[in-house]
Amino acid sequence: MNFTNKERMVKRAVALLLLIVVAASLVLNACDNDNGGATADSAATDIANFVFPEGIVVATVNIGGMSYDEAFKAVEDGADISVKDFVLTVKADDKDYEYKKTDFEFDFYVEEALNEAVKFAKSDDFKPLTETGTANDVLYSADISFDVVESSIDDKVDAIAKEVNVKAVDSTFTVDGDDVVISRDKKGKELDKDDLKDKIKAEVMPLATGAKKGPVTIKAKVDEVKPKYNFEGLDGEIKLISTYTTYSTNTLDADHNMALALSACNGSVINPGEVWSFNACTGDSNLESLGYRPATVIMNGKFEQGIGGGICQASTTIYNAAIMANMDIEERYCHAYQSSYVPAGRDATIDYPNLDLKLSNPTDYPMYMQCYMEDAYLTVNIFGWDDPDFDNIEIESSVHSATKTSYKASAWRVYYLDGEEVGREELPMSWYDYPKDDDEEETTKPTKPKTTKPKATKPKATEPKETKPATQAPTTKPQETVPATTQPTDPVEITTVPVNTQPTDATSVNQDQIPTATVNY
Repeated sequence: MNFTNKERMVKRAVALLLLIVVAASLVLNACDNDNGGATADSAATDIANFVFPEGIVVATVNIGGMSYDEAFKAVEDGADISVKDFVLTVKADDKDYEYKKTDFEFDFYVEEALNEAVKFAKSDDFKPLTETGTANDVLYSADISFDVVESSIDDKVDAIAKEVNVKAVDSTFTVDGDDVVISRDKKGKELDKDDLKDKIKAEVMPLATGAKKGPVTIKAKVDEVKPKYNFEGLDGEIKLISTYTTYSTNTLDADHNMALALSACNGSVINPGEVWSFNACTGDSNLESLGYRPATVIMNGKFEQGIGGGICQASTTIYNAAIMANMDIEERYCHAYQSSYVPAGRDATIDYPNLDLKLSNPTDYPMYMQCYMEDAYLTVNIFGWDDPDFDNIEIESSVHSATKTSYKASAWRVYYLDGEEVGREELPMSWYDYPKDDDEEETTKPTKPKTTKPKATKPKATEPKETKPATQAPTTKPQETVPATTQPTDPVEITTVPVNTQPTDATSVNQDQIPTATVNY
């Protein structure tokens, strides 16, 4: 093993310091209470001037006549000879990897070996060769201790892992028109790196010291990695479960932002239990560098030009499709003012990174989100498991509790089976202000209302089937009608308003709303 000059100097300094301490201790013990004995300073001088006598051999190197520093360098340079030649083979995933002693690094304990030699030369039993007249005799011979450098083992194991490891491939599915195309999963492989490191270290040292004869072969442990998701056998179980369309009467730049946001969300697969985020899909919608353009936004309760204006209609369209797909609403906020493209209580505003729309998949099966804009129509289709406990979900909404400056809107998700209501869930409520120059924006935080959902059941298991390769998203779009919109009017003073609820379809507008100023944003 080769060391840098700096490393050598450090090692020598440490060794010299140890010798000084040992010598000082010996001198002080010998002197006891005799003040006429040698001092620590004189001992240090003796060590600095120490020369190994003839007949001293360390790690096959004859260091007789050398100073401590000279002996250190000589032993260090020849230390590799202490490591025996060996051949070590690792078998991993039908591949062989052969290593020799030169493929590993070793730490040699030179100073410890030299310290023992110094101790022998200073002992009472030592007799110089000059006194015996046998100049070629070896009076002292010692091997040098060493250990394998673990990082050199780690490097070998990491290199093997790069060749052996194969990532597992999850089963996925895409949508072709109304058809769901499911791809096969693929198992992966992963080297047990910790196990192999232990095995190599356990063999290298006995081979390097000669305690064990080679060659030696190690069999690495390679584990099978199963994919996280396997959707095979779900053919016919995953289908279109909701669709929702809104119509834009906004500017071209706002429409561009809507289409861009929908494109970013298109193809999202929400696996069981996962939480989906609108902001995570779109990225920072305040950045022109991501393609978003200036359009009308609400800032501090006022309508102004801002990057990303219009994307709230994209998030709102997704929100309504998610309600009808029975997704859980994890986070949603209403606008400061009611929007024109959906009934009150059914909008979902976005303000990256502060306000987000987050949805989760409550089923045991994946959901697929298909989003696109064609002309002025924004459409979101959601594919997933068709729960047999209900055959339809409708959304009811109502406005009420009005004052001179604001009013409340409530909405419900209503479950039907064979035309009969079998459950309902109150959705996050909304507060809207009448637009005024001095109004401040208010948003409603998401709530966790009580629900009376029908009890969910799982579909019967089906045998895996051969599937077609994944295809691109459909090019055909469902036909929709343009939703009616409420026209802006002056605010009116209303003390109380009865709550009127009614089912609404994908393009309906609540006809009993309090007259409000509606806007496109």
